[in-house]
Amino acid sequence: MLVKIEEIQEPGLKRSEPIKAEVLSTALADSEGFTLVSSSPLTASFKKVSGRVFVKGHFSAELECPCKRCTTAVPVPIDVDFSLRMIPEPTAPRVDDDAAVSLGNGKGKKRRAQKKEDDGEAEVAASFELDEIDAEPFDGKTIDLDPVVREQVLLALPVTVVCRDDCKGLCPACGQDLNEQDCGHGKAKEVDVRLAKLKDIKLKN
Repeated sequence: MLVKIEEIQEPGLKRSEPIKAEVLSTALADSEGFTLVSSSPLTASFKKVSGRVFVKGHFSAELECPCKRCTTAVPVPIDVDFSLRMIPEPTAPRVDDDAAVSLGNGKGKKRRAQKKEDDGEAEVAASFELDEIDAEPFDGKTIDLDPVVREQVLLALPVTVVCRDDCKGLCPACGQDLNEQDCGHGKAKEVDVRLAKLKDIKLKN
């Protein structure tokens, strides 16, 4: 979702549109086996306050992931609500002609030019507010929520997925799903083939 700042009028702006499949697929590309099944539209509201833009959004998605123990496909629903405070990125200070001339005429003028630059930095520092620490920057013209959606999807993914809490997993010997049938290998004491000959060795007293 891409929104131009000029679209956000005094009452605010509300938008709803489908999430591009590639946005979600990119987010899941490096995940532990999660795949996309379906997703709801992204709904978002925007409001401008003192040069900043406050954004609230919501979307949901149905994902699928193999069980960590038995590899059965498990549905993984996620439901995401997010709030952001967007602030325009600071622009680089513009050096005027007088300042450029003063930089080339003596140490005193250089110091004065440096003082002006320091004063400008101090003014920027003085305008810094603590509530901007966790704010998201944007270019001042458009807000792109696609990167936000990708980040929110990754944050919503569960660390571990199992089909059920008491899942027995797969038999390490034959691969049988132990939730469906007991293959009996768990009862027999397995012997590593590399150590099988050792059982025939007789120790001398």
